[in-house]
Amino acid sequence: MRERADHHMETHATLRELSTLRLEMPPGILVHVCENPQVVEAAADTGRTAPPVCTSGSATTVVLALLDALAASGCAFAHHGDFDWPGIALANRITHRYGAEPWRMRAADYEYLVTRTQVRGTPQIALTGNPAEAVWDGELAPTMNTLGTGIALHEEAALGLLLEDLG
Repeated sequence: MRERADHHMETHATLRELSTLRLEMPPGILVHVCENPQVVEAAADTGRTAPPVCTSGSATTVVLALLDALAASGCAFAHHGDFDWPGIALANRITHRYGAEPWRMRAADYEYLVTRTQVRGTPQIALTGNPAEAVWDGELAPTMNTLGTGIALHEEAALGLLLEDLG
């Protein structure tokens, strides 16, 4: 893993690989958890230094095992995902399990990104499904329901901002 990181390449780990690894991270390191692999790929391509972990959608057993190991080593977490109801539900699970802080996932972030995508002419995606309250921001779900008549934003809409945060 270290060798791949030194070459700015992402690593796709299996549960078997994780069971043999001994993770050593300095306590207090902030790990950025994202939902879309494009975030990790772009971070690797641009030589970002902050450690990201991608859930590739809903957090699977291998992702939870990795995050559990990182938490046990004293890491802290920030989470970003899609601004849609499944993305909010996933963020709620990560927040509950790991005490993750929102990473550009507040109502103000959503408002900014909706405006930016509209100005740039990005095709809009309707927000559908069962609404989910964000445990970290009581204004997020109502804002998502009303702003622009409910627009879902995938993580790519925030990619440049997320890369800035990754150092």
